[in-house]
Amino acid sequence: MTPFRERDVRVLIRDLLEQTGVFDEVRLSGMPEARGSSAGRLRAAVVEPVQTVRNDPWDDLAADPLMTCHVRVTLMSRDDNPQVRDDVAEWLLNIAANALLSDALTAWVIPSRTRFRSWTWEDAVAPERRISAILEYQYLVDGVSGLNTSV
Repeated sequence: MTPFRERDVRVLIRDLLEQTGVFDEVRLSGMPEARGSSAGRLRAAVVEPVQTVRNDPWDDLAADPLMTCHVRVTLMSRDDNPQVRDDVAEWLLNIAANALLSDALTAWVIPSRTRFRSWTWEDAVAPERRISAILEYQYLVDGVSGLNTSV
């Protein structure tokens, strides 16, 4: 079996967020304002890579390495009412956490090692509130076939 690429996981994360039906827009890069989206009502998410760390927790360095990946999921809520935009931002975070902590990613990642590790409430800039959440997941690289080098 050909090993997956981390971008395959990011695409699956995007697809799972879209399937919730609560987002107006889910992207793999670039915030909405970079594309000229209006400041009206909007619920959006952006999925971007942050960091991958190779872990060799075993004494045998020839064993399959364990990769720990961090993906930033930026959740955005826009509304003229500050309380509503904060409530919706938190609601989007909870929806995303439930969608991504399911078994949907298990074909490639270790289910018990997939979770939102942290999140930060960005300063509100009317009419918007963003939450920057870090999703952590882990997977093993097959020591024989290695990382996928296909384009």
